[in-house]
Amino acid sequence: MANNPTNDSAVSMTKWQLNGQEVENHAGMTIMEAAKEHGIEIPCFCYHPGLSIAGNCRICMVESNRSHKPVISCSERIAEGLEIETDSEVAVDARNSVMEFQLINHPLDCPVCDKSGECVLQDHSYAHGPDRSRFVEDKNIRHTKELGPDISIWGNRCIVCTRCVRFCDEISGTSELCIVERGDRSVVDVFPEIPIDNQLAGNTVDICPVGALISHDFKYEARVWNMDRIDSVCGGCSRGCNIEVETLDGFVKRLIPRENLDVNDWWMCDEGRYGWRHLYADDRITQATRDGAEQTDSAATDALEELLSESGPVAFLIDPFLTCEELHLVQGLAASRPGSKVGGWLPADGTAASFPSGFQISAAKYPNRSGAEQVFGDQVFGDDAKQLQKSLLSNGFDTVIAFCGGHQSTGPGDSWTQALANTATRIVFSVMNGPWLEGASLVLPATAPIEKEGTWINEDGRLQRTRSCWNPGTDPFAVELVRLQALQHALGLRGRSLSAAGVFRELAAANTAFSGHNHSDLGSPGLLLSERPAAVASDGGTE
Repeated sequence: MANNPTNDSAVSMTKWQLNGQEVENHAGMTIMEAAKEHGIEIPCFCYHPGLSIAGNCRICMVESNRSHKPVISCSERIAEGLEIETDSEVAVDARNSVMEFQLINHPLDCPVCDKSGECVLQDHSYAHGPDRSRFVEDKNIRHTKELGPDISIWGNRCIVCTRCVRFCDEISGTSELCIVERGDRSVVDVFPEIPIDNQLAGNTVDICPVGALISHDFKYEARVWNMDRIDSVCGGCSRGCNIEVETLDGFVKRLIPRENLDVNDWWMCDEGRYGWRHLYADDRITQATRDGAEQTDSAATDALEELLSESGPVAFLIDPFLTCEELHLVQGLAASRPGSKVGGWLPADGTAASFPSGFQISAAKYPNRSGAEQVFGDQVFGDDAKQLQKSLLSNGFDTVIAFCGGHQSTGPGDSWTQALANTATRIVFSVMNGPWLEGASLVLPATAPIEKEGTWINEDGRLQRTRSCWNPGTDPFAVELVRLQALQHALGLRGRSLSAAGVFRELAAANTAFSGHNHSDLGSPGLLLSERPAAVASDGGTE
């Protein structure tokens, strides 16, 4: 729900003056957004590009030649002949006065506030507010309470920007939040016996410009300036929401959405947001075992090579959590052994959801079915999977390599577990412990979605990069990308190991669907697979 017209060549242009300079912007833009295009940042609290304009915080006031009083730049539109000053004495005095009013009842609890370090009020207080308060009266005390199962409010910190209220009205369409009381007693609350418990509720914490709304999941977990941040993609469903993974000392602390107007706007669902705790569950597989005995990582790779070198045709059971690069390596192994078969298993679908803003949650609770079908064909989870399962049940293969990763996945299910158990040599890559591992010849730890490095294709056909949450050099075990290349090297199929970007170059050269693409050109938002960032030669290769 963008507040400005699209930058289309058909949209007329408007000339106006900004701080004494004549500038030009698309007609209909607000002063704030137009100024931003020219490198002028005007402070704001209540404004958000994905929400309707409220204009109630008043911090964005500027001086205009068309008004005797300062005007708010978040709602006023540019026009021919308009002259705006953002740093004049009038504008600066207005912003300072607003900041003084905002801080009258605000507590000085920055040292214990979870928003500290990313608080807009802190930033604007430093840049625009007075250095001391003239207020000597008692501050109004407002409620601190749980608003829902995952969110609490510290009412004393609330500046009544109404971002969260507008979000629930306009984006989730659930309208649980409201403003109660009047004047300086106003505060956000929920309607009686109606907690905020919608599928997008966590976004209200993200967009809160102060520390009023706090996530129970992240409370007292870390200071934001101490965490490492990685741009990645959520693996919770086929939507492929862009996210930022924040870690401390190698441990994931929270996931927050990253803006991508082609995929998820500014939002993500709570299932994806909180769906990473299984990374540190007791039944997480982090140690390789052979016939039940623990193996070092290098010994496990040697055992993998030994078991495959002694086998004939191999059955490969893939899953839709593997990256395109990992799938390419599996394809190379399968192609090197005549008679081998590849099929895939899919977790059970969940429930799809659509919201008034257009945001969607996919029923397909896996990130890369499209990528697997591009590499192995559109029947890899259909007829190919049925034939593979039938072959395994009829003792058609002595050796099977199965990938049982996933996003809190319960594994491949009873039918596949039974089929896998019917083979003499069973090699299983798995994230979690489960019945599909019982009696396996070799169990290898597998990476969860946010631990992978590579690319996925979402349900819209958009190729996007997922990046590992692990700090370089701190891998607790060899990831599939490394182990499969080591196996290919041991079998004489590869000269040297490559990074994910290098393996993708091999994939792009071998598969016309990926030709013309590379990791660098994908950038943060990714590209549709059909969009070629580079010139593609007539033979399907890159020029």
